[in-house]
This record gives sequence, C-alpha cells and structure tokens, in this order.
Amino acid sequence: MEDKKDMQMIIKEHINLSLIEPGISAYNSPGFLVRNHGIELQEHIVEIRNFPDILKDKKHLQSFLGVVNFVGIFIKDLAKYRKDVRPLLKETESAKWKWEEIHTQRVRELKQVCNNLPKLAIPQDEDELVVYTDANYYRWAAVLMKMTTIGEEACRYTGGLFTEQQAQVWHIKERVLCSLEGF
Repeated sequence: MEDKKDMQMIIKEHINLSLIEPGISAYNSPGFLVRNHGIELQEHIVEIRNFPDILKDKKHLQSFLGVVNFVGIFIKDLAKYRKDVRPLLKETESAKWKWEEIHTQRVRELKQVCNNLPKLAIPQDEDELVVYTDANYYRWAAVLMKMTTIGEEACRYTGGLFTEQQAQVWHIKERVLCSLEGF
C-alpha cells in the first residue's frame, strides 16, 4: 500500500490533473496534451520525423536523442533502439565518427515508432497500479500499468542501459546464487 502511495505522489508531481477544469476536456502541458481519456504528445513535439535517416555528426545525434528521450515515456523497450547509436556519443580524437547501416536502421525504427505513439492512461487515486520490470545483463525496462475491468492500460514506459560497473553486479550475483544452489 505504501508503494502505491509513492507512485501516486510521483505521478502527481509530473502530471497536474487539477488543471483539467469541469467542462474542459483537455489542457496543454509543455509538450503534452492531457485529455480525460489519456496523455499524448502535441503534434509539433514529434519533430523526430524531420530528422534525416543518416545523421551527420555527434551534435546532430545528440539533438536526435534529446527528442527521443523526451518522447521516451511513450516508447516500449526504448533502450533496444538506442543501444547501437549511443556509443557514437563517445567520439574522441582517436575514435572518429563512423556512421554505419545499423545506425541508419535504428534511426528509421525510432522514427517509425514515433509515428505511432500510443496514448498513455491517466492513473487515478483509486486505480490499481502495477509496475512490470525486466532486465538482462545490459539493459533494464519498466512499465507502469493501470488495471481496468477490460485489461491493462499503459501509463508510462521507462528503461535504460546498465553501466559497466552495474553490469558486473549481475555477474557477481549470478555466481553467488549458483554457489548457494550448489550447496
């Protein structure tokens, strides 16, 4: 029960439902259109469609990923789309910018996903909320779901990549668990 209150507090910090007045069916929040039936991006925010499939340099990639991060709460498994292009951000003098076909493919996939973004449900105080999580050695993901009489509705997606240090914890934990099971 305490977890549910914590989730509701976080949701209320990010989505001010009191701005929806009686008789008003929607309000604009920076970048979002919040309606009684869900949350969606304002059309001008989805500028990701305007980016070319081949990004010319690190700065262009940073701009692209900035937009992707903004719309990230709508995208299931976002980390799997970003994983191949993010290493390009670590460009140094010794490792020059090298755009490859896999990068073009990921940009196209992200643009396609952004053309079909889902509406997100608005959780209410009385709703039963569930957080589903998944992870492997390299990335993690979670979704906040609202339980309804007809099924589940997504309220928000999130995810990311583990750092090298965080990934090492998996290996250590796996070895410890194997040792415990063996005895």
